[in-house]
Amino acid sequence: MKTPKTRTLTLLIAVALSVAYLTYWLLRMSSLPLIADVALAAGVIAAMALGIIALRRGTAARRLAASVVIGVILCGLIFLGLNVWAGWYTHLPGLVGYEVTVDGLEGRTGGLMTTILVPLPVEDGEVFMPASELEGRAFDGWTTTIVETKDGNMLAFQNRNNTLTDIQARFTRYEEAMEGTKRLPVEHLSPVIERTADDRYATVIFVDEGISPSGELTVSLTLTAGCGLFHGMRQDTYRTEVRETIPAGTGGRIVVDATVEKVR
Repeated sequence: MKTPKTRTLTLLIAVALSVAYLTYWLLRMSSLPLIADVALAAGVIAAMALGIIALRRGTAARRLAASVVIGVILCGLIFLGLNVWAGWYTHLPGLVGYEVTVDGLEGRTGGLMTTILVPLPVEDGEVFMPASELEGRAFDGWTTTIVETKDGNMLAFQNRNNTLTDIQARFTRYEEAMEGTKRLPVEHLSPVIERTADDRYATVIFVDEGISPSGELTVSLTLTAGCGLFHGMRQDTYRTEVRETIPAGTGGRIVVDATVEKVR
């Protein structure tokens, strides 16, 4: 028989489950996982005890099942609400990363100083990474510096060892502020020799002609800009890539294609 007391008991089952679940996540976010587990277990046990009492007082099983379903739905809404709340206050600054890889140098030899030149990452004609990030870095025998060429300033990898190694280098700069998720691909690789399309342009690299024995090289340049979170939403991210296979016996100044794409 349905009475006010039994209706209250069934209502308390849904309340106990949802309150226990909310308490669990609040404690988890407060770095109290053990207490959170205890609170959740206590809430489930309390709901079970209320269900047993309600059954003994004549509450129909389907009514108890409905209370449990309502409790589960409330838990789902709590989980969704907590994620929306956490996301709204989540701000992660974007970054600009420049990765340089040259494969095929391992075990080959150079002269007194072997030099590989690659483009610089720029914005509005200016290098946007601090000099300390680009110059004076060491990567397995290679050191970096900025040099002036007839095409403009470029990033040089120099090696004074007789035996060479492949180049694997990454440079990163985090952005200080972000006003939204939208952004434009204002960063690019410089020098730009020719712009052939909105998402494609030609730039230049330089390979030391004193590398021996002759062999194929693979040059990969990746400029990534974006990757931030604004109110939990991902910022637009653009990637500029150069993928060039240099045939054996080819050296000096080499014009290469750079492509720009939106990746997210």
